[in-house]
Amino acid sequence: MSQVLRRDEQVEKPDVADPRRIGVTPRVLVLLTLLIPLNTFFVADLHRRGIEDPTIIALFWNVLFLFVLLRLLNGLVDRLRSRLALVQQELLALWILIAVATCPAGQDTLKTSWATMQGYAYFASPANDWEQLFGSYVPESMTVNDMAALDRLWRGGHSVYERRNWQPWLGPVARWTFLFSFLWCGVAGLAVIFRQRWVERERMSFPIVQVPLEISRTRVPAIRLSLFWVTFGVAASITLINGLHIFYPGMPEIPVKIGQNPAFDLRRYLTGHPWRAMGRVHACFYPWAIGLGLLIPKDLSLSLWLFFLLWRGKQVLVAWLGWTEMRGFPFIKEQSFGGYLAILGFSLWAGREYFAKVWRSTLGRGDPDFEADEPLRYQTAFTIFVIGFIAVTILGVSIRMSTAVAIAFFVQYYAMTMIVGRIRAEMGLPTHEIERLGPTVMQGNLLGARILGKQNLTSLSVFFGFTRGLRNSPYPHMLEGLYLSGRTGMDGRRLLIASMAVIPLSTALAYFWNLRLGYEHGLGADWAPWMPWSSREAWVQLEGWLRQDQGFHWGRLIAILFGFGVYFGLQEVRTYWVWWPLHPAGFALSTTFYMMHLWMPMLVAWMVKSIGARYAGRGAMQHLQAAALGLILGDVMMGSIWAMYSALTRVETYSFFP
Repeated sequence: MSQVLRRDEQVEKPDVADPRRIGVTPRVLVLLTLLIPLNTFFVADLHRRGIEDPTIIALFWNVLFLFVLLRLLNGLVDRLRSRLALVQQELLALWILIAVATCPAGQDTLKTSWATMQGYAYFASPANDWEQLFGSYVPESMTVNDMAALDRLWRGGHSVYERRNWQPWLGPVARWTFLFSFLWCGVAGLAVIFRQRWVERERMSFPIVQVPLEISRTRVPAIRLSLFWVTFGVAASITLINGLHIFYPGMPEIPVKIGQNPAFDLRRYLTGHPWRAMGRVHACFYPWAIGLGLLIPKDLSLSLWLFFLLWRGKQVLVAWLGWTEMRGFPFIKEQSFGGYLAILGFSLWAGREYFAKVWRSTLGRGDPDFEADEPLRYQTAFTIFVIGFIAVTILGVSIRMSTAVAIAFFVQYYAMTMIVGRIRAEMGLPTHEIERLGPTVMQGNLLGARILGKQNLTSLSVFFGFTRGLRNSPYPHMLEGLYLSGRTGMDGRRLLIASMAVIPLSTALAYFWNLRLGYEHGLGADWAPWMPWSSREAWVQLEGWLRQDQGFHWGRLIAILFGFGVYFGLQEVRTYWVWWPLHPAGFALSTTFYMMHLWMPMLVAWMVKSIGARYAGRGAMQHLQAAALGLILGDVMMGSIWAMYSALTRVETYSFFP
């Protein structure tokens, strides 16, 4: 699909002398100062009302909705006074910077971290005995323990502007803002280091960013095709009708997601032993997910749904054989983790000569022409990363992690961040969630309390929130920004600097809006039920580790090594047999929680692309692209309208995902 979008004639390049083509212009910065606070409030308000966070999917739907509105408004301005209109580079700079600004407010960053930092003090009780078990090990510098302030936060009816309410949060919020700023500014250096290898040499297709790239053009060919309007109308109509069904129950709904129709729950047909061991298996038909499935490689969409069913079959087989005595067996998450490590390992090994040249340039011994086209010198990029890494490691040590554990924690964090970036650049998976495979969980499960000790495990648990799913790192968006810079000629250096400047601002705003809404509405009164559960999640997990008092877990290590080997084996098969239909990444990616929602859309997309390639030929690609864009925009735009209506009226409406 990306072949259609990669043709040079489809990339608009204005007059070289046009100052707007640098992308990050003064008026873009002015627009950001207006849009980022509103966007951050919107995401926080969605959290309060229990509407699923936009950041759980790879294509942040709040950013896409805002981008389309800006594009439509800009089209009107262009008709009236073209010199006042934003050019493509400015629009794309806004896309990247608003996406980066959304990350701190996302599901796997502020929301879970904010919940964790107050969860111990508020939910500790004689019944769970947390105080005796690990209370003395909880770092006070990054948690809030003022019970009076927390009680007002959970009851509501108060104001964050009262000194007694904001003062207990000032120090911890400042330290968390420091953490995210250095953690995520550091990845800007990694984006520069990997850019040339992934963008120019391996020519990653960046399927997700093709959506805003196409929309940002002055003339969008897709909207001239009737298939675009057909799929747009179908997707928008489904979301509109399902939204109206909430207000008028007599109107029939069109079931496309989990919970709408019991017939879509496949467990009801397989209730006996050992079939019930497969877990939740639902047939869903999210239009936006089918659209993204049409944009990703066909072998990947095949692998995703096929490996998902194979994992479920493995669970049934284990139950049938009675191999359920060992807790966690067959360690599916660990096998998946091994596959993820292999994704990065294979990439690093294949590019070893390139990275050797980067290292020589970092030491000042390389060919200047090798880094001539980079937004930053490799030496500067490496320095940015090292400063970020050292800063966050020192912060980890300051909350009483041992130096070795702190270093291992952030080494794994950055490794998983690069894996997410690689997945997004090459495959464009609808959700790149790496659920419960971050360094907190992996170190706790693999090493256990006997090796790590209570203090390390407790400090690791404080950092559980932003490593829980690893969906909200700005790294993939920064890398996409550099990709777009090469495609459109905008200034990548300005874009990186602006991205780094946006991070502390949006982080502070995210905390402010959540605290304001919390004190006003009450986390335990007028707030989604997810918050009480999330506030306890890290601490309940820690309690389990400490009560088990487990040492090194060889079974989990063997599963990791097995998963690593399976990926490399599949990659070797793919290398020698070019006709091999399975993408090895599907082995790791198909184990995530949200693949339960997405396996059927991937199956539908694979079938459509296969039929199109078989019977319609190469000419079908342009029409499939138009169909994909129509499904995505129709579903997201109508779903966002329902979300905006709910935000304005405080009335529960239809949520198009999940």
